[in-house]
Amino acid sequence: MLDEVAIAELYRRYGHAVYRRALTLLGHPEDAREIMQESFCQLVRGQERFEGRSSAFTYLYRIATNLSIDALRRRKTRGEPVSLDDRNLQSQPAAAAHRALAAASELAELTLGLDTETLTVAVMAHVDGLTQDEIADSLGLSRRTIGKRLKHFAEHVRGRSGVTTTLALEKEGGGS
Repeated sequence: MLDEVAIAELYRRYGHAVYRRALTLLGHPEDAREIMQESFCQLVRGQERFEGRSSAFTYLYRIATNLSIDALRRRKTRGEPVSLDDRNLQSQPAAAAHRALAAASELAELTLGLDTETLTVAVMAHVDGLTQDEIADSLGLSRRTIGKRLKHFAEHVRGRSGVTTTLALEKEGGGS
């Protein structure tokens, strides 16, 4: 069980990275701060679910990714535009920021009903641009499992969209 000191240390070590993860996907600093805080709250509330098979950082990264994707889905459902604000554009190269946001927005719409692990793998491959080997190392899974998850993701997306999307196929197989 994590005590207050351990949680404070995790926040000190990983808070900024979790915030950057949410900012990359959401494009809004206020939303990213909320996701960062909620990620740590979920870690505290769900400590019994953290089995230690991955690092605390990987676990927080997954939580932040899933919360960010959910927030994007809620934006789309409410009919809100999904766009970057000026502060985020200044902190990243504009083209990279727009590509990441477009990919995350497309993921939000196409991934309803997808399991958490597959969604995390897909975001790491298609939004973050990681290779299968990098994803496998980060999540503590085999490269073969990552390939299977990416294949499942591509099939799921094709089934949801009815057409072949750039996102699903541009890196099918993880780009390795």
